[in-house]
This record gives sequence, structure tokens and C-alpha cells, in this order.
Amino acid sequence: MQSFTVIAVLSVALLALGGQAKHIESKVAEKDFLTKQKFMLNIMQHIYQDDVFVTEYPASYAEYKPWDHLGDYNHPEMLEHFFELWQHHPFHDDQLWSVMYERHEEYARGLVRLFYFAKNWETFQHAVFWARQHVNKQLFVYAITVVTVAREDMQGIILPAHYEIHPWSYFDGQTLEMAEHYKMHGFHHVKKMDNIFNVVLKSNYSNHYGSLNYDHEMAYFLEDVGFNSFYYHYNLDYPFWTKGSEQHVLNQDRRGELYLYTHWQLLARWYLERLSNDVGEVPTFNMYAPVASGYHSALRSYNGVPDWHRDNHHSFYHEHNIEHVQEVETYTQRVMDWIHKNEKFDGEVINQLGNMIQGNVDSIDKKFFGSLDKAYRFIVNEGHQVGKHFESFPGRFMHYETSLRDPLFYEVYKNLVGHYWHLMETFPEYKKQDYGFEGVSIDAVHMSESLTTFFEYFDADISNAVNVEPPVNVKESHDNLYSYGRNSHYNGVSYVIKARQHRLNHKPFDFTLDVSSDKAQDAIVKVFIGPKYDEHGLIIPLENNYQNFFELDHFKVQLEAGVTHIKRSSNDFFIWVNDRTTYLELYQKLMDASTSDYKFKLDQSEAHCGVPNRMMLPKGKKGGQVFQFFYMVYPFHQPAVPQHTGYDPIISCGIGHGSRYVDALPFGFPFNRPVKHDYYFDVQNFKFFDVKIFHRDEHTNVA
Repeated sequence: MQSFTVIAVLSVALLALGGQAKHIESKVAEKDFLTKQKFMLNIMQHIYQDDVFVTEYPASYAEYKPWDHLGDYNHPEMLEHFFELWQHHPFHDDQLWSVMYERHEEYARGLVRLFYFAKNWETFQHAVFWARQHVNKQLFVYAITVVTVAREDMQGIILPAHYEIHPWSYFDGQTLEMAEHYKMHGFHHVKKMDNIFNVVLKSNYSNHYGSLNYDHEMAYFLEDVGFNSFYYHYNLDYPFWTKGSEQHVLNQDRRGELYLYTHWQLLARWYLERLSNDVGEVPTFNMYAPVASGYHSALRSYNGVPDWHRDNHHSFYHEHNIEHVQEVETYTQRVMDWIHKNEKFDGEVINQLGNMIQGNVDSIDKKFFGSLDKAYRFIVNEGHQVGKHFESFPGRFMHYETSLRDPLFYEVYKNLVGHYWHLMETFPEYKKQDYGFEGVSIDAVHMSESLTTFFEYFDADISNAVNVEPPVNVKESHDNLYSYGRNSHYNGVSYVIKARQHRLNHKPFDFTLDVSSDKAQDAIVKVFIGPKYDEHGLIIPLENNYQNFFELDHFKVQLEAGVTHIKRSSNDFFIWVNDRTTYLELYQKLMDASTSDYKFKLDQSEAHCGVPNRMMLPKGKKGGQVFQFFYMVYPFHQPAVPQHTGYDPIISCGIGHGSRYVDALPFGFPFNRPVKHDYYFDVQNFKFFDVKIFHRDEHTNVA
């Protein structure tokens, strides 16, 4: 049963002429859902403090011990190991946590099960409250985030943006230090807006005080909080340590193939950005040779420990890493042997390879093939041991939310995705007839030949980064937010501290395809963007360029007999989402919905599984830079489970239902196999279209 009662369904259909555009639908929640939403907002505030709740919880919450209430959980036998582990070796904030460590994975699995198996919402609340008081907070947030996708009574629940729950993973130490400065000085000289102390801090990227290398000039891309948050959630939607539940079977979503495609697309998008900055190919990580790219994240932990930095030309081949290097050698050889023995050429083989490389529980033989993903992460993290369990200090590579910050991430995953291309070399090459669509042609593409990008300010609510005092005079307060439960306060008056950054964005654009068809039929449209010239200004032949195309859109259309005009706006592209509503604004909307006739809407316009639409286009250049759009109209291939079957797409990303995808085509088609004869692409239903991307100078306001 859903966790809310729908009062109304609001539907705004952005209809195209003969085509199909994104439908923006929302639902309005009733009191039951609002109560649950409030609990989740309360529980994620100032997570490192356990005595600052404004909302009063009964004594049963503080006194709760889950192992004393086994009857309140489904499958209590599956919780026994976690309870035993916890009572012998509790995992508090004095330990450094990362799900990459096998021991830490046990805690994650156990805590997720505890939350998931709670029979009802009251038991779930008690379990969460217990964990909030006792469990390492990065582990706690990880488990809460995973279970929000899985529990049926949490469908539609909105968690604040991860960069606002745990700003230490996204914003530099200087920003956090200044945030604490304002609080410690009682918000001296800070003006109130709507009776809230309002602080806005300029937050720098890590290249502010000098670039270690060319990659640091692209810190705006590497350290984009929305992009990094997307990658965090992707890995929590498909945790490597679980098959999912009976209702959410992760391998039904082609998890291995998705793993490979996600990282291929991250590489392609990074290459486009490198070209915009006159930097060329992504290097391949060589664990035996010094790595040119140094990195200094400028991050620090909650307890003040700064992140380690890596100098340029650092060597990872040393005595502390020998074991991990040998693991990579062994597992690589086994994977390559498996690839070259392959005699099947279907999607299941690709899925098996992805599961194998990630080393998830759906691997065909996890013990034999290990996890190349983890092994490479351990090499980059190096072997500096810390703590009584002799685990290495978990650096940026050991946490999903900080992995993309380091340019070395892309070099490592170029190696891993390389196994996919090795496998594709064993597949037969697509021929012209595989690309064609009989009776269908794209007669013309209509779109602007110039697109514009720019930087604009983006504010994130980092109030969680500053410690607060226990509540005072709650009942006497005239601050409605404070009385309602928001505990970012100073002497009973609410405050908000925002980190302001320049983030890449672009002006909206649209296109129209004139498509002729000899009959009425279903079809799909795909849109990619790719490079045309390399960093030296030379045209890149398609035979060397097919890996560099980045998918922008993919949707189903109904073609009419004759000419169909398919019009689409960039605002309707399918995987892209808006900037997240800030923590403060979520609280304000929830309070208004609880105390007035304001309607709290639920939709997927800011879905955690979407990519920030700001990141759609590469920066380009001030004088313009040529890229090429690729358009494809292709026969519709019905997936095994029709899209959106079994879940409500208005409130859910549909993880593990096997019905997330538009069609059954391989991810990345038609670029998913090596292109050895570019003239095979000369079919009537394919079109390349050159576009110049101009970057507008923020100071002169011109392109």
C-alpha cells in the first residue's frame, strides 16, 4: 500500500506535434504522508548531534533497543548477525566508515535489513531513532537512503539533497570554517529575511588557490555537487552487496549493463568537457607508472581531519599496494579469458560482464572474478592503515559521493569500461541493415546552430554543517519553523547558511525532426551529442569517435503515415532533473501543507535518479566550439516488462521493477559496438547535425 492518500492528481502535458514530450505529473499528499515526511526531515538534521531535536519523542524512542523487540520485525533470523556484531563491536563516529571494506559492508547490510524488515511505520521510526543516536552517521545516512527506495511505505518520501545532509563531502574546509564563524559570533551584522538569519558564503572550488594541473581548471565540472550527488544515489540504488528484495530485483534492471553504460557515459561527458578546455584524451590509468594528475580536494571531515592530497606524478606502485596490484592483475586476466571465450552475442553477456567487473552479488562467480571496481579503488586509496582493525584510511575514492571529484576517477574507469569494448570486439559488427528503418527517413532537422552555456550562482543550504544548542523555549517561540521542528536555530531564532557556487548551465533549446513514414507505426527517437574535432582541431573519424557520444534523450513516438513533425524541448529530455529544493524550503513547504491549505506536491522533477539538467551541454568556448548532435529514429522494441509497470512513476524511480526503460535496445545503441565502417551509418533514419556551443562571459555578458 502506498504511504499517502492522494487528494488530487495534477497533470500538465507538454504535447508535441505528432510527438511525445515529458509529462509533468504530481500528486498531493494527505496528513499521513506529511507526518512521515516530517519525521524524515527531522531525523536528518545536524546528524552528528543526538540531543537537538525540537520535536519531542516519547521515552520509548530513547530507551529502544531493537534486539529486545524481535517480534516487531519480519525475518528476525536475518537480523541476528547484525545484533551480534553490534553488541560485540558497535560502530560509532569514532571510526571511519566506507562501504568498500568487507567488515563495514556487514554493518550496512545489517542496518538496511533492520530498517527494511520493520513491520510497520512505528517500528521503523523506533529503529531509525535508535540508529540515529548510536550508529556512525555516514553509515546511518547510507542505510536510510537505500531503504527509502525499497520500503513501500516510503515511496514518495523526499530526502534532502545529500550535499545538504552531509556537506563535509561536498564543500571545502574554508566554507565550513566560515559557516561556523558566523554561528559562533551570533550572526553579528547578519540581516534577517522573513525572521531568519540569512548567511550566503562564497564557496570555492579546489583550484581557487592554484591549479595542480590542467584538470583542476575543470573543478567546476569535477566538483559539481549535483553531479556528485547523482553518482552517490546511483550506487545506492544498486548496492553491490544485495540482489534487492522480492519487490525490487535489481538484476531485472540489467544492473550489470547499466553499470557499464553509466560509466561509459560519464567518460564521454568528461571528454566533451576536456575538449572545451583544450585538453584531449582521457589518459588510461597505469598502476605501474607515476600518475600525472595530482589532486587536492580541500575537504575535511566533521571532526576536522583534512583530506590527504596527491602530488603530480605520484606513483601507486609501492609496497603497501602490492596486494591490490596483484589482485587487479589476477582478476583482469580472468575477465579477459572469459571475454575471449565468449560465443554469445546478446545483452545477457554484457550484463554478466558488468556484474563481474563490479563484483556485485549477481556476478556469475564473485569469488573467482572478484571485484575489479573495488581493487582499483583500493590501489588509489593506497595502504595507509588506521585504527585497530588495520583498514586503510578511507579517502575520496572510498566514498561514492566524492569519487567523481578526482580526475583520476575517469582514468581508472577508462580501464574498467575498456573491458566492455574488448567484449564488443567479439560481437559481430552492425551492418547497414541493422541501423536502417525501412520506409522511414529523417527529412530535416530544425534546431539552432548555436547554443549558449554560462555560469550562474547556485545556493545550497549547509546549515547542517554548524552545530546547534539543544532547544530552548520552544513553546514560547514566535519562530514558526523552529516550533514546527527545524532545529537550525540560534537562541530560538532560525538561521540558514548557504554555500554559493558558480555552476555550469545552458540556455534551453529545442529541435524539430521532419520524419517521413510509409505507414503509421511506433518508433523511438534518440539524441546524442559528441565531438567533431579533437583538441588539435582535427576531425575525429567515426571509427575513432563512437565511444565519445553522450546520450541526451530517448523517447517513444507514434509516427503517422506521411510526415510527422517531432518537436522536443531540452526541458523535456528524459533523464534530466531540476536543481534540488533546499532543506529550508522543504521544511517551509511541509509546514505550510501541515498548517494551511497549501498542497505539498510529489513528483519526479527533482528525482534522485536523474542527472542535473545544468550538466547537459559541455561548456564550449567564448568564440564557439563545434560539436555534433546525432538523431536517430528507429523501430520500437517492446521491453520484456512494459515501462512503468508495477510502480508509480510520479513518485518512484522504479528501481528493481524491470520496467524502467523505454525499450529493449542495448544501452548506447547504435554506438554500443565498434564502428569499423562509417558508411554503414549512411541510412535515412540517422542524421548528424553540427552545432556551435558558445560560452557566455559572465563579466561582459556576451558570448
